[in-house]
Amino acid sequence: MADLATHQVDDSIHSTAATDASRKGMLLVLPVPLRLVGDRLLFEAQACNGLEQWADNFGFVTVASLLMPESLAAEQTNIVWRDTATLADPQRFEFVPLPWAYSIPLFLTHYRATQALLAQLVKRSRYLQFCLGGLVGDWAAVGAIAAHRQKRPYAIHTDWVEHEHIRQVSKGTGLPKRLKANVLSVAMEKYNAWIIRRAALGLWHGADCYSAYSPLCNNSFLIHDIHTKASDTIAPAALSEKVNAVLHNEPIHICYAGRMEPMKAPLDWLKAVERAHRLGINLKATWLGAGSLLGEMQRLIADRGLESVVELAGFESDRDRLLQKIRAAHVMLFTHITSESPRCLIEALISGTAIVGYQSDYADDLVKELGGGAFVPIHQWEKLGDLIATLSNDRPRLATLVQQAGENGKRFNSEVVFRERSELLKAHLV
Repeated sequence: MADLATHQVDDSIHSTAATDASRKGMLLVLPVPLRLVGDRLLFEAQACNGLEQWADNFGFVTVASLLMPESLAAEQTNIVWRDTATLADPQRFEFVPLPWAYSIPLFLTHYRATQALLAQLVKRSRYLQFCLGGLVGDWAAVGAIAAHRQKRPYAIHTDWVEHEHIRQVSKGTGLPKRLKANVLSVAMEKYNAWIIRRAALGLWHGADCYSAYSPLCNNSFLIHDIHTKASDTIAPAALSEKVNAVLHNEPIHICYAGRMEPMKAPLDWLKAVERAHRLGINLKATWLGAGSLLGEMQRLIADRGLESVVELAGFESDRDRLLQKIRAAHVMLFTHITSESPRCLIEALISGTAIVGYQSDYADDLVKELGGGAFVPIHQWEKLGDLIATLSNDRPRLATLVQQAGENGKRFNSEVVFRERSELLKAHLV
């Protein structure tokens, strides 16, 4: 795969260092996968919106990203792929596939050729942005090191604190897995810290990331990684209708949109819903998504007799339909247990859907000025179930949260946030 990437950029890369005048556009190294089907190169659809926004601001974008093996890509039911040839003005983009190397042997095998490739991409690009994605197989980190060696200023972007995530999801596992997780976590934390300290700019998606990483970078900014447009925001009339429905004691509609993985604690979510239901609350809860804990959720629903209360609706690939389903809910119930910045909470706010769940810096920051949410301490699903019951019994309070969510959501749209981020890159990467 390294040979494929080298071949694709060979004609446009020269071994001599480029001058500032000849450097072109922005280099973006991402952990988001590419997929090759025949002669079509596919990319994750939501990320494509971001690429178009970057190209609007920088003219040309070189995207270096992992090429997912087709045997694995064919199994990914929760990824919506888009043909990169359908991007607006596709001549503004160059895609450079990088090796899928998430094991130490593969990483070492491909390291030298991929490091050299990234070094050449750094030389020819005017602006450099790297999205950190882990430890082994994280080519963005390798690219950042190449930029540092060339004394080029670069930006680091991330949307979760992965070394903390590794520790969190290993809790409750056997001793060998916990020890391995702790070793990986410490190594990742030190590795990423070295790279971040040398960055000219840190763009931290959400308050959890900002709290963890901003002390390491002199120029740090809290950002929101948004792929919704201004037109996606709930209309005033629809928000008013939703508030009135809450006040008229309609059954509480709860949703969540995301993967059924340990970091989302879907079993806590289910237990909180059950607790509210046992307290006599008339509710309907829907989980939109799939994942490794699907079977366990299905078994728990059957064991507890919750089939009439909880619907596991599966992964929704159509973005517009997903937003419609979130907009139809009164509450986005979430049970995130790791330091991440899930976009579903922002999607809830723009839909006029109150966010209710486990407290985090990220969630607190989203609602601290304009409201629209209520939280309980992490892991305390009993209190979360009680909070749902309290909100159902106090309809004026729930209606206020829905109204606040809709007003709060107006400030989130991709055009604005990508323009602001582009201005930061242009100001600091000089």
